[in-house]
Amino acid sequence: MTPEARRAWPRVAWLCGLSVIAALSAPSQAQTAPQGSPAQASAYQDRYIAGGTLSPDISTGDYGTSETSGLARSIRTDSVGSVLDQEGPHSPPRTHENGLLAGAQWDTVSYGAWSADAAARTGGARRPGVGHDYGAASFSLHERGMPFDEGWQADNALGDINAPLINLARLQPRFLLAQGPMEGVETEWRGPSTLQLVAGAGKPGIYDGIKVPTFQTLGGSTATLGAQWAPASPWALGGEFAAARDVSLYYQPLGATFATAATAHISSTTGFLTAAWRDGASRAQINVIDGTVDGNGNSLGVWVDASHTQGAMTQSFGAFRIDPNLAWGNQLISSDVQGGYYRVDYRSRRWLADFGVDQVRSVSGNGSNTTFVNGDARYQLSRDLGLGGVVYFRRNDSTSAWSAEAYLDNANSSGIGRGQLDYATDRETRDATFTLQQTWDMRTGTRLSTTAAVERIRSTAIMNVEQDSTIVRLAVYGGGDLTARLALDGSVQWATAVQGRAAPSRSADVSLTWQVVRAWSVLASYYQNRVGSWTPLVVTSPLAPPTAAAVIAAAGERGVFLTVRYQVAHGAHFVPLGGVPGSGSGRLSGVVYLDANENGRYDAGESGAANVTVILDGRFSVRSDPKGRFDFPAVSAGHHVLTVQTDNLPLPWTLTNSGRTEVDVATRDRTEINIGALPMK
Repeated sequence: MTPEARRAWPRVAWLCGLSVIAALSAPSQAQTAPQGSPAQASAYQDRYIAGGTLSPDISTGDYGTSETSGLARSIRTDSVGSVLDQEGPHSPPRTHENGLLAGAQWDTVSYGAWSADAAARTGGARRPGVGHDYGAASFSLHERGMPFDEGWQADNALGDINAPLINLARLQPRFLLAQGPMEGVETEWRGPSTLQLVAGAGKPGIYDGIKVPTFQTLGGSTATLGAQWAPASPWALGGEFAAARDVSLYYQPLGATFATAATAHISSTTGFLTAAWRDGASRAQINVIDGTVDGNGNSLGVWVDASHTQGAMTQSFGAFRIDPNLAWGNQLISSDVQGGYYRVDYRSRRWLADFGVDQVRSVSGNGSNTTFVNGDARYQLSRDLGLGGVVYFRRNDSTSAWSAEAYLDNANSSGIGRGQLDYATDRETRDATFTLQQTWDMRTGTRLSTTAAVERIRSTAIMNVEQDSTIVRLAVYGGGDLTARLALDGSVQWATAVQGRAAPSRSADVSLTWQVVRAWSVLASYYQNRVGSWTPLVVTSPLAPPTAAAVIAAAGERGVFLTVRYQVAHGAHFVPLGGVPGSGSGRLSGVVYLDANENGRYDAGESGAANVTVILDGRFSVRSDPKGRFDFPAVSAGHHVLTVQTDNLPLPWTLTNSGRTEVDVATRDRTEINIGALPMK
């Protein structure tokens, strides 16, 4: 066993022990309902409602309630095995991964809602004459909404968590401060006058793994301390301090100009001050950031954002100037930029339209100066027919690029269809695509969507060799419940050149979920792909240059994954998530996905966002699986709010307003909600 594995296994054993104790323990006195609650009311006598014709309550889903007394508590464990093979130029050896994931949630009367998550992973890579074994683990414990006198509440967490931010730092339409992952502790206190205090400290790191996300520290340390309050009705003020010491530099974000990016470590000290004003439909916020990286002298950043809504129109605008070499903790931020932006958004019963322009110049003169214009409009011709278009234009010091998209949506007798035409061009490439998409009406419990496309690429981007190809693409995504205990999901994507030279692309995956008994289920999936061929020309960001079209050597990959799941809940029937004893409940699930065509639907061929945290009502959280899916098996009937932490969302994708989505859950119903990430603009 390697030294890493020997260090990881004591944590694994400790975490497994905690999981067993949580699973076997009966509700403690602190988890018992208070006097006068339904749990201690006089014995209830069953009576038929509606003549006994109501369908059974399936809201507890896979959890399987074996005990209905006390407050809600649940536990889930996944035993996972996987094998991954890759082929092609410079492909890595066969990788295998085995692990255990455990999660628990429980409510208390006086100490808020608690959750714990743990993962332990072993595995290795093998090829003839070469081998590498590893072991890793992660753990987090969250407490949310612990009440105190005078209206105070506290959230606390320890383990592998995200660094805290004050609310005003999260509400940034243009420049983002990242909640970097860390192994440490954090606390947040909320009190009168919207007073908020946050603090956290630990070792920065990243999540890795195939099916079992574990945490890898980057060395060094990070800490943050902040506060926010509202001294008067229209005003909110806040400030936060972040520092990092001797942290390995993991990546450099798009658009950053960072003088020490070639060094192995980063140390930074940064302060952030903000003031926001809101009066009815008008809002403005000014932000100041000041910091030093690796002792190279102070850098200053200032940006102002404002918006005003009048009727169906919302206008937003801002100005910014951010010096080179700025970081937030160990997270590098967009810097060496100055300029401004303007956005206008119009919404009516038939029209959806927005327009934006960004002017970005380099502060140091070492970066490029860019003008970026984007427009998006949609008109609903009738109940079933809508048309629209999107335009992007980007010009810097020496080159320009633009792209356009036009589409027609039609609610037809078979579902919802879309015909779409895309065109993009720069100095070296012309790329045109025609796409037909259909989301098919299916019986309850099944789903099907299809995509067909023809793409024409002409490019001299690679060694001045003319590339002239016509490519055909097909994609199908579907699935459903085969029986009450057996569900199947799968997708197929295929692409080939019918003219010219381009490597073919083929991929397929299938997943089977079998609920063996009430608390036990088996999840098996297999995928195989051979992908290469090309990357299309993309023009979507004022900070990131267009992604050039390129022919890529084909590479193959296949994987097999098997998961044995045990999940059980106590008291969940009476106390669903966000509910009270005796309230009705339903199931809430969905997918966080990368909305490449920005149509607000999860289409065949679009990818899910793996390992991002989805939070229900600010209290209960789950992480998305490798396909971006998330699931809350028992949620109280009524109105709820979902938000997403974008800690693992790949660049250049982002979520508007933290992916905030409002949803209504019905009793004895299954609600599906999909949250789409959009490319940065």
